[in-house]
Amino acid sequence: MMKTDAKIGITLSGGGARGIAHIGVLQALEDAHLAPDVICGTSAGAIIVVLYAAGLSPAEIKSISEQSNIYKLFRLVLPKRGLSSQDYIYKQLKDLIPDNSFESLKKKFFVGVTNLNSGKHEIFDHGPLHELVIASSAIPGVFQPIEIDGHFYVDGGVMNNMPSEHIRQYSDFLIASNVVTKVEKSNSELAGLKSILARVFEISLWYRSRLNYEACDMIIEPLGLHNYHIFNFSKSNEIYELGYYAAMDQIERMQEQLT
Repeated sequence: MMKTDAKIGITLSGGGARGIAHIGVLQALEDAHLAPDVICGTSAGAIIVVLYAAGLSPAEIKSISEQSNIYKLFRLVLPKRGLSSQDYIYKQLKDLIPDNSFESLKKKFFVGVTNLNSGKHEIFDHGPLHELVIASSAIPGVFQPIEIDGHFYVDGGVMNNMPSEHIRQYSDFLIASNVVTKVEKSNSELAGLKSILARVFEISLWYRSRLNYEACDMIIEPLGLHNYHIFNFSKSNEIYELGYYAAMDQIERMQEQLT
């Protein structure tokens, strides 16, 4: 018999379009009646998990991502002048979560960001919710840093793409959902700034995703995600299914560990 009082935590990595696999992971956990109580997200993971923390179901999040293009944030379109703003995602978050506070959420939520002023990775569970989620997704060189209380913040994945050590203390069983695959050798020509930025981002995320695995009880790494570019959202259903089945493959072992 499972320990019904065990607190399940989950930390979700960044990974651009591959972050859609996180929705599948959450759906699998829901289907197995193992919904997490404590959640932490970075970059793409932060956008998904804040909606989940606000009370939306994985099915609703998937529908929103398809119908309202919330992932437009990650469509890498380089601006002609300066860096892009994230007004679109800010409006989406305001519409979906009107109360700009962590206290309004239905689940305990943490978000990871990189502080450009201090040069440190920071994890928040209080403060301006919308701004911190946007900051966690602000890819350096593409999106403008977000200013909060006189400090400038960017993508949390720059320094720690799998923040787990902080939420370990709030979880009896901690799951890591990592959608960043091992970076394979590439012989293709990196033509243009877009492809260069994508490659640099991918390498950085891979290295920063595995730093805190030892704090986790279970690692979910959907197979086959290397076939999907981190800035290509045209195969969202396939990516979702990879996450779902990767989590389902781990359910039995998770149930055993929770008995």
